[in-house]
Amino acid sequence: MNYLITPPSIHYDGGIGITGCNFRHAAETLKEHGASLDGVLPLCYLHRHAVELFLKSLIFILHKKYNLEFGEGYSIVKPGIITRGKWVSLENTHNLSDLFLYFIEIYRGCKNIIPICIYWDIPDDVKAKIDLVSGTDPKSTFFRYPKAGSSQQDYKKSKIQKTKFDSKLEQSEKPRKLVLMLDKNDNLVETYDLDADALGKVQQALDYLSNFFYNMHAAFRWELTGGS
Repeated sequence: MNYLITPPSIHYDGGIGITGCNFRHAAETLKEHGASLDGVLPLCYLHRHAVELFLKSLIFILHKKYNLEFGEGYSIVKPGIITRGKWVSLENTHNLSDLFLYFIEIYRGCKNIIPICIYWDIPDDVKAKIDLVSGTDPKSTFFRYPKAGSSQQDYKKSKIQKTKFDSKLEQSEKPRKLVLMLDKNDNLVETYDLDADALGKVQQALDYLSNFFYNMHAAFRWELTGGS
């Protein structure tokens, strides 16, 4: 797999795919080693950006390998995708649902010419997970800033969340990490859970998608680009 040991600038896809691999590896390292700080947003962002780059690489590879035409004003030098009936720049497209729908369209259109060993039936849950993540972060800004959505959604970004002390004591299925805020008379004022479920379903979806498209991208590089 030459793309793993050569400069990104000479890669078949111009380095898009290996950059996705690097973001995914960074996410896996962060997840493995953890941290005492609240690392939900960095982890989600790394996986989300990896998925975006993998989709862009797959789109680019199909266009280049099979000479798929672009719309007016776009080419292999300046690639684009169709979204909502209009050609837009691939580089400036960050919506995962838009990228996935376009990828699926051209992927299925190449069904009869793609080697059967890498023409995979995409599980239905892939689209569902893509839509979940895209609905949460349509512009690739949600995981980058503390305030980038509704106040209700932004509140879910942190593992540190306000809770009720009594209710947490009753939930004894696992140990709890709580911070108790007391006033000067040692009366309980506020309680914070340090390990709340922050965007749990979104995190699971991102972990799955990052792994799925990492493998699909590797298969494309081996079979379609000769490892370049």
